[in-house]
Amino acid sequence: MKTHWILGALAGLALAGSAQAATVYVGSYQVDGGEYWYNNSPVYSAAEAAALIFGGVASDYDISTVSNQIADINNMGWYTTWGITGGQQYNEDFKYDLGNDGYGNPGGSGSAISAYTWDNAQGPQYTNYVFRVDGAGGGIPEPATWAMMLVGVGMAGGTLRRSRRLRAVAA
Repeated sequence: MKTHWILGALAGLALAGSAQAATVYVGSYQVDGGEYWYNNSPVYSAAEAAALIFGGVASDYDISTVSNQIADINNMGWYTTWGITGGQQYNEDFKYDLGNDGYGNPGGSGSAISAYTWDNAQGPQYTNYVFRVDGAGGGIPEPATWAMMLVGVGMAGGTLRRSRRLRAVAA
């Protein structure tokens, strides 16, 4: 009975060691890759656009305006603003839609801001780099975790062997 508890505890420690969040670069998209604004396209945050393009949900992603390097993640995205030339940077979760009617409605300067609409932010300089954040495990355990698990299994095996010897001597 005691051995089962030890094995369970060791397995839990091994799993806990491998459950660290892993951040992986998955690709990029340009703001002007979205639907044309005149079609009254939906308004997306940079993270929502990533989920639309790469699958999953917005909270699965970190966005960067800098590069495809993990060290450069700035949690910002490039956006296009209705009626304003060029692109602007906002937090990766930001979006703005006056009246929630879509990018082209009601219209007027500054009435909608989206990270994935073909409008004013055109060209590769308005590229959002996308990183998937996996916090549910799936990471590769670190060498220290493997070593701890092997030591634990060895100790559990030794305990099991000793208890068998004691039972054999007592019989």
